[in-house]
Amino acid sequence: MELVQESRLYSGRDTEFSMFLDSKDVSKGLRSSSRSPRNNGSDIVCSGVIGRDGVLTRQEAMTRIDTTVITDAFPYPQIFVFPELIIIFGSNKIYEYDGTTLILKLTVTAGNLWSCVAKGLYAYMSNGVVSVERSPESGIYTLATDVPIVESICDFNNQIIVGAPTIATVISEL
Repeated sequence: MELVQESRLYSGRDTEFSMFLDSKDVSKGLRSSSRSPRNNGSDIVCSGVIGRDGVLTRQEAMTRIDTTVITDAFPYPQIFVFPELIIIFGSNKIYEYDGTTLILKLTVTAGNLWSCVAKGLYAYMSNGVVSVERSPESGIYTLATDVPIVESICDFNNQIIVGAPTIATVISEL
């Protein structure tokens, strides 16, 4: 016999999903800790799991990326992990991680902290002194002349928002 609890809607990183519990999961009652009374209606937190493909799963163990080639002082290296890319910055060098090693992609003028957004295999990044784009077709990083040099970049609901664009860029846009 299977007792099915009322479905609850859970939010994962990229999706919402329902989860059903059978009788052996709830036979002892639900509680957030051994000191709490059973079935008091409080929320239960699942630590160490994420919602993926409609089920709760544990995160894969993360391996340490060898960044010993970057000898810049703190706060470098800066690591940006995107669904299809891992980009690592030194103060003036841009690397891409291929799963095993760092590959030097471009050397640029040092600036402030890096800020970066990526969509698929395209990436746009800036350090307040230069802006760089990654071509999705070739994977080549180039200094960008048609996008602003900025201090910060954010992807908010698929809308790119930049902070503190350079005055030269703003004037050339007029």
